[in-house]
Amino acid sequence: MIKLFYNGKIYTGEKSQPFCEAIVVSGGTIVATGTNEEMRSAFPFAQRISLDGKPVLPAFTDSHTHFLSHCLQQAQIDLSGLTSVEACLNVIRQKVATTPEGAWIKGKGWNQNLWSPAHYPTKEQLDSITRQHPIALDARDFHSLWVNSLALAQAGINEQTVFSGAGEICKNENGQLTGIIKEDARTLVWKIMPEDTAAQRAEVLRNSQTLAYKNGLAGVHCMETMPDFEAYQSLHRDRALQLRVCFYLPIRYLDTMVESKIKSGFGDAYFRFGGMKIFMDGTLGSQTAHMLEPFENSENYGTEITTQDALDAYVLRAAEYDIACAIHAIGDRANRKVLNAFEKTQGLFPDKKLRQRIEHAQIIHPDDIQRFARSGTIASMQAIHIPEDIDAANRYWGARARWVYPFRSLLQSGATIALGSDVPIETCNVFEGMTAALCRTRRTSDEVWYPEERMTREEIIYAYTVGAALASGEEHIKGTLSPGKLADFMVLSQDIFSVQPEKIAGTKVQSMVIGGNVVYES
Repeated sequence: MIKLFYNGKIYTGEKSQPFCEAIVVSGGTIVATGTNEEMRSAFPFAQRISLDGKPVLPAFTDSHTHFLSHCLQQAQIDLSGLTSVEACLNVIRQKVATTPEGAWIKGKGWNQNLWSPAHYPTKEQLDSITRQHPIALDARDFHSLWVNSLALAQAGINEQTVFSGAGEICKNENGQLTGIIKEDARTLVWKIMPEDTAAQRAEVLRNSQTLAYKNGLAGVHCMETMPDFEAYQSLHRDRALQLRVCFYLPIRYLDTMVESKIKSGFGDAYFRFGGMKIFMDGTLGSQTAHMLEPFENSENYGTEITTQDALDAYVLRAAEYDIACAIHAIGDRANRKVLNAFEKTQGLFPDKKLRQRIEHAQIIHPDDIQRFARSGTIASMQAIHIPEDIDAANRYWGARARWVYPFRSLLQSGATIALGSDVPIETCNVFEGMTAALCRTRRTSDEVWYPEERMTREEIIYAYTVGAALASGEEHIKGTLSPGKLADFMVLSQDIFSVQPEKIAGTKVQSMVIGGNVVYES
């Protein structure tokens, strides 16, 4: 069936024709764009769907998500944005009151950097609420875990427990457990927590795709695990996946993908394999980002999760078998080491056009800015972190914070930016993400943080659409509303080009169209 969507203020993203009034769709693909009169005349028998004069944008893709985790966490405690440990404890107390004894209390979002003074919480604070429920609460950055004594006991963790990997079981000055567990040491708790079954994961995903649509997303790049991969596959097999997904698996599955002869790009327009996810370091908030110089007023250089030699070996082996890598790097030393690995691989395999990516690229030494464009490395960044990260970046990095999320510097160097959210760490609402990239302010202040690094509206849209498509190797089918590309677009409540920057976050998605089909209406 041929469909004519007409009477819209449609932003196509194409430089030659940035706006049009009508789009003609057939078989899920755009076949023509133009004025209402042109399209009615050329396609007189098309089914006509009025856009009622509303603004229309290409549907966005979130280039860094843990989307199924986000779906699964809808029933968990959310401590995001709370400005004191007492406020967090009040929320936890309410959850405990309605949870059967012995059942796990899970949650996320606490951020000690929002508290005054900034300090880590303790197991004793959780113990004061309950000793009958094991509690495990992820920090906002998902690199630290806050647990109570019962959770520690069930995990077999005591003062004598030694963790030899990249992580820490935190203790106080007296050698006693604090209840904070960092980085890979968290696996000691995770492995004894009850897991959702494959069927439960698939069902939750089936019922939660609206979480993407209403936030402006028709696509997500997922950095998750094999059970999540299987849940997406299950939905896709049942033709119930109505979200475009590019999936990145942890590096421990590299041999599995090599033996299966699956390369980056394998799949279709709804579900495809993107590559391997690797961690180089931790985060700003937990002071585990791998830095060239120590955090302010300390001797702490952060945590090196993967060494340069190991990283080189991973990236080279993946590239040999046509598999791209998406590498988590927060600190400037971590980013430098990833660029080293990508440049080395490029030198050995100059004809391979893999979409190599740095995930987060939060603080970049100015000497390394130009290297992104030269090596073709995609900067997969999350502007939505800026409002909460400003104070922590100033506190822990001082003057170096000038190079935190250096969007303008990267763009001027010729690099490609793909924007995302890191949901569930932050909201995946693209209009809040757009506001953060455009304004670079705290949520409670109008003071602009390093205004020279702000992006324009057009650049932000490009990063959420074309930039995301380039990051997954799909620019031939996605990114703009032009003939030959997928008919994925959203109808909005207001024109984001004309409203004041601070009002963009209030934009609502009134309709989401994927493959020419309306999948969501508010």
